[in-house]
This record gives sequence, structure tokens and C-alpha cells, in this order.
Amino acid sequence: MDIQKLKLLVNTIQKLSLARDIDTVTSVVRKAARELTGADGATFVLKDEGKCYYADEDAIAPLWKGQRFPMSACVSGWTMINKKSVAIKDIYKDDRIPVEAYRSTFVKSLAMVPIRTMEPIGAIGNYWADQHEPTEEEIELLQTLADITSISIENVYVFNELKEQNKKLYEIAFMQSHQVRVPVAQIQGLFNLFDFENPKHPHNPEIFKKLKVTIDSFDGIIKEITQLTSKIKISP
Repeated sequence: MDIQKLKLLVNTIQKLSLARDIDTVTSVVRKAARELTGADGATFVLKDEGKCYYADEDAIAPLWKGQRFPMSACVSGWTMINKKSVAIKDIYKDDRIPVEAYRSTFVKSLAMVPIRTMEPIGAIGNYWADQHEPTEEEIELLQTLADITSISIENVYVFNELKEQNKKLYEIAFMQSHQVRVPVAQIQGLFNLFDFENPKHPHNPEIFKKLKVTIDSFDGIIKEITQLTSKIKISP
């Protein structure tokens, strides 16, 4: 492998390791995909409710950014359905190509690889303005990038899930801290009223009754907090 391409791949991995949202992932990947192969364009496609969503692109002219197509109507869908890469030298001689969708573009040749080969969640496409037969090395580079991308996307999902869980835990803690303060203050007040020097003082039994009610209330709040937090699953 060319040393410059290896450096680019390593640099891309470093950038993706810091990505905390899908937009950052798509931006890094579509740029790297084009540079790794010297292509005239690259697209980042995500599987979205049974359709191919062209989330981002880096190209010499507009392609399909922001558009959605049926899985059965585009090459990215074919790649995801069949869980394998595809290289097409002449798009007008391959029946997997929806020619009308390409006719207004600069594309003459393409390569497409799935993001995650087990259960694809997207695809990365490279396009050339002149007829170009994608080499095995180019396909391998794109597939390596796609494999790294799949891990990065999973990391983003985990990060966002943990972020949401932390937010819920903070909201619960903030809400319950106010509820806890009330019985604590009541218990402190009742203890101050208790006559320790004269345990048989006639108002002491009444204070004990109120203490029991307050402690039961406190216990109920603690149980409620436990139930709420138990519903929030912390990912390992």
C-alpha cells in the first residue's frame, strides 16, 4: 500500500475516534473515501427505514445528497442487500444501475462497499468522471474505511445513549433531592422537639408517631428513586 494512503487512513482513524455525532463521521469519511482512491466524487449512504439515504457527498458536481431511494432501485441498496462490494467500469452496461438517475451526473464508473458486512447499515460510494476500472487495492481501501466507519457509528450511538442516560439520571437526582429535603427537615425538627431529658414527657409519644410517618414517607421516596434508576440501563 502507498505510504501516503496509509498515512491518510491512519489520520482518518484518529479523526473518527474523536467523532461524537453522525455528521462528523459522514464529513470525515466522504472526504477520505475520495482522497484514498483519487475519485472525482464520493457519497456516504445510510440505510434509513428501508431506503437508501444519501447523507453526504464530496464531488466535482452535485450527485444525490439529501435524497432517498428504494433499496432495490440503486447500487448502494444492492450492496447492502447482498452484503458485498461492487465495481462497475461502465455504468451504462450494468443492469444494476438506474441509468436515468445517473444520466445528468458526471459519473461514468463507480465502486460501492457496504458499511458493516454482517448487517449493513450503509454504504460508501466512489465515482469517476472517466471510465475507470476500480482496482482490488482501491476496493480494499474503501472496505477498510467502511469497516472503521461502522465502528465509529456504533461509538456515536453508545456515546449518545450514555449522554441521554446521564441526563435522565441528573434530572432524577435534581428532582428527588428536593423531595428528600422535606422529610429530612421534618425529622430534624421532630428530634429537636423531643424531650431527651424527660423521656416520659407526655408529648414524646406523639412526636414518635410523627417520626414514624415521616420516616415511612422518606422510605417511599428512596424506593421511588430506586425504581426510576433501575429502568435506566447503563451500557458497559
